[in-house]
Amino acid sequence: MLDQVKEALEKRDYTVHLFETAQEAKEYLLGAISPNQSVGFGGSMTLKELGLDQALTEQGNTVYWHWTAEDKEGAQIAAAVADVYLVSANAVTKKGQIINIDGHGNRVAATIHGPGKVIFIIGKNKIAEDYDAAMERIHTVACPGNARRLGLSTPCALTGKCADCASPQRMCNATVVFERAPS
Repeated sequence: MLDQVKEALEKRDYTVHLFETAQEAKEYLLGAISPNQSVGFGGSMTLKELGLDQALTEQGNTVYWHWTAEDKEGAQIAAAVADVYLVSANAVTKKGQIINIDGHGNRVAATIHGPGKVIFIIGKNKIAEDYDAAMERIHTVACPGNARRLGLSTPCALTGKCADCASPQRMCNATVVFERAPS
């Protein structure tokens, strides 16, 4: 399955590296990002679990991540114009579509038109058969889980399933489907 997704992404002009472990991915990223580069982070539990922000800071990189910054809005703006932007995905299809949903739009905006280099770090748990399955994963796993983690009072946090709500705390306001790597 991973080889199928890798091939599909490569056909869509992405450069893809597969790793057996999270530690291997982390080591690769630390080597691929030079210490003089600034690095922006999109909100991502995958990135948090890797501890990349701390490792990059220790390597000498300037890191912008609204999750750890005092000035959250300033960090979002700086992250969007950093040398490198690290982000995960809410889902990726076996055909190679990468799908992200965002509440504020900062994460999806930076991946569309931000830093010169955007790196998606995607765990195999994010792989879905097709677009419909990807959206189902997002609406029953990703968004409800994130809403609960953030302590939001959205219907999905309470029920575990998207209700296409009008909550002011709604976190799925912008959906981006990458059909190919942006030029």
